[in-house]
Amino acid sequence: MKEMKDFKEKVKIEYPTIWRYKVIGENAKKTREAIEDVAKGLTCTISFSKISNKGKYQSFNADIFVHSEEERERLFKELKEHKDVKMVL
Repeated sequence: MKEMKDFKEKVKIEYPTIWRYKVIGENAKKTREAIEDVAKGLTCTISFSKISNKGKYQSFNADIFVHSEEERERLFKELKEHKDVKMVL
Protein backbone atom coordinates (compact mmCIF):
# COMPACT_ATOMS: atom_id res chain seq x y z
CA MET A 1 0.00 0.00 0.00
CA LYS A 2 1.29 3.44 -0.91
CA GLU A 3 1.56 6.16 1.68
CA MET A 4 1.09 9.89 1.16
CA LYS A 5 4.87 10.43 1.27
CA ASP A 6 5.14 8.23 -1.87
CA PHE A 7 3.24 10.83 -3.89
CA LYS A 8 5.78 13.57 -4.44
CA GLU A 9 4.44 14.95 -7.70
CA LYS A 10 1.68 17.52 -7.83
CA VAL A 11 -1.41 16.30 -9.64
CA LYS A 12 -1.57 17.81 -13.13
CA ILE A 13 -4.93 19.37 -13.95
CA GLU A 14 -5.55 20.31 -17.56
CA TYR A 15 -7.38 23.59 -18.08
CA PRO A 16 -9.98 24.63 -18.98
CA THR A 17 -12.01 22.15 -16.94
CA ILE A 18 -15.16 21.82 -14.88
CA TRP A 19 -14.26 21.91 -11.20
CA ARG A 20 -16.63 20.76 -8.47
CA TYR A 21 -16.80 22.69 -5.23
CA LYS A 22 -18.83 21.31 -2.33
CA VAL A 23 -20.33 24.37 -0.65
CA ILE A 24 -21.96 24.14 2.80
CA GLY A 25 -24.13 26.73 4.49
CA GLU A 26 -26.92 27.16 7.03
CA ASN A 27 -29.45 28.84 4.76
CA ALA A 28 -30.05 27.04 1.45
CA LYS A 29 -31.26 30.15 -0.41
CA LYS A 30 -28.36 32.32 0.78
CA THR A 31 -25.79 29.60 0.12
CA ARG A 32 -27.09 29.17 -3.41
CA GLU A 33 -27.02 32.96 -3.95
CA ALA A 34 -23.43 33.08 -2.63
CA ILE A 35 -22.36 30.52 -5.25
CA GLU A 36 -24.16 32.45 -8.00
CA ASP A 37 -22.52 35.69 -6.85
CA VAL A 38 -18.98 34.27 -6.78
CA ALA A 39 -19.40 32.42 -10.11
CA LYS A 40 -21.02 35.39 -11.86
CA GLY A 41 -20.08 35.42 -15.55
CA LEU A 42 -18.84 31.82 -15.52
CA THR A 43 -20.59 28.64 -16.62
CA CYS A 44 -21.90 27.15 -13.38
CA THR A 45 -24.29 24.36 -12.48
CA ILE A 46 -25.55 24.23 -8.89
CA SER A 47 -27.21 21.12 -7.51
CA PHE A 48 -28.44 20.24 -4.03
CA SER A 49 -26.24 17.61 -2.40
CA LYS A 50 -27.24 16.85 1.16
CA ILE A 51 -28.79 18.09 4.39
CA SER A 52 -27.10 17.43 7.74
CA ASN A 53 -28.62 14.91 10.18
CA LYS A 54 -30.05 17.65 12.39
CA GLY A 55 -31.07 19.82 9.43
CA LYS A 56 -28.83 22.76 10.33
CA TYR A 57 -26.59 22.65 7.24
CA GLN A 58 -27.24 22.11 3.54
CA SER A 59 -24.59 21.33 0.97
CA PHE A 60 -24.52 22.03 -2.74
CA ASN A 61 -22.34 20.88 -5.61
CA ALA A 62 -21.13 23.84 -7.65
CA ASP A 63 -19.69 22.68 -10.97
CA ILE A 64 -17.88 25.70 -12.40
CA PHE A 65 -16.02 25.91 -15.70
CA VAL A 66 -12.58 27.28 -14.75
CA HIS A 67 -9.90 28.44 -17.15
CA SER A 68 -6.79 28.26 -14.94
CA GLU A 69 -5.42 27.17 -11.59
CA GLU A 70 -5.39 30.78 -10.46
CA GLU A 71 -9.10 31.15 -11.26
CA ARG A 72 -9.90 27.84 -9.52
CA GLU A 73 -8.06 28.91 -6.37
CA ARG A 74 -9.57 32.42 -6.45
CA LEU A 75 -13.11 30.97 -6.61
CA PHE A 76 -12.33 28.63 -3.71
CA LYS A 77 -11.04 31.55 -1.63
CA GLU A 78 -14.01 33.79 -2.47
CA LEU A 79 -16.51 31.04 -1.65
CA LYS A 80 -14.72 30.24 1.61
CA GLU A 81 -14.70 33.90 2.67
CA HIS A 82 -18.34 34.59 1.75
CA LYS A 83 -20.46 35.48 4.80
CA ASP A 84 -23.21 32.99 3.86
CA VAL A 85 -20.86 30.02 3.39
CA LYS A 86 -19.71 27.90 6.32
CA MET A 87 -17.33 25.55 4.48
CA VAL A 88 -15.98 24.73 1.01
CA LEU A 89 -14.47 21.42 -0.01
